[in-house]
Amino acid sequence: MPEPLISVVIPLYNARDVIRETIESVLAQTCRDYEIVVIDDGSTDASGDVVRSYGERIRYIQQPNGGVAQARNRGIAAARGRYIALLDHDDLWAPDKLAKQAAVLDAQPAVGLVVTDVVHIDRAGRSMNQLGPAYQPRQDFARLFVQGFVPTPSATLIRASILKTVGGFDEQFNSAGMDDHELWARIAAVTTLAGISEPLTFHRNREIKPAGIALGHRPLLIEKLMTRFSQDPAKRLYLQREMAFYLADQGKYLVKHGQRREGRSVLLQGLKLSLGEGESLKAAWRCVSRLVRSW
Repeated sequence: MPEPLISVVIPLYNARDVIRETIESVLAQTCRDYEIVVIDDGSTDASGDVVRSYGERIRYIQQPNGGVAQARNRGIAAARGRYIALLDHDDLWAPDKLAKQAAVLDAQPAVGLVVTDVVHIDRAGRSMNQLGPAYQPRQDFARLFVQGFVPTPSATLIRASILKTVGGFDEQFNSAGMDDHELWARIAAVTTLAGISEPLTFHRNREIKPAGIALGHRPLLIEKLMTRFSQDPAKRLYLQREMAFYLADQGKYLVKHGQRREGRSVLLQGLKLSLGEGESLKAAWRCVSRLVRSW
């Protein structure tokens, strides 16, 4: 079979209630030169039965549960397309999403990733009247690490050659969250990013991650970015401040869950960092106020 222009990579885990709608939004694309690769990351709810019902229209790959980063990497490795489109198992696309993004990559060889604006929808697929612009130059992380853009996996189209150059998602992020932030920073370091100022991606707010998971990923992201970008003074300062805010949140979490002594120790670390390399009175005040409330 000829290689497709685009490979759509969908990591799947226990999404039987929404995966058909997601797949149908791909099949409705005006761009027809694509393949769909679904990586079933150990689903236990018969999600795979829905996917298999599409027959040869979808390449269906099963693996033991290893997390979304691993599933995405498996799909990227299996992809045959020139461009890679990531799509989470509960998100949706406007019909012309792929066509408009592919046109940008076709016309601009220097661009390695193109992202669209995002509409947030609820569990039932209704708009929450929240628009996530792809370009947010005032957001510190975006400005410092991703050329002002704020990519969401389902909103991106990426040259396969770029992913081959920088590598895929870091599988140390073993649950959804922040693995994409780390990858975008690597991509932005080697290529140009572009955006389409149209809401062509619909992100479903279906799952609430436990606070402990999000907290666990924040220092990992900071550590990896610090290793790569610490020689840049502005980026180093940003990451030190982010670590101070993390310590404030981690300390609060520990206190709330009965580990008062450990929590206070973490809050003191955050206070020291805030008043030192972090240079953040806001983070310092957060640590102090939480220390006071811990008593």
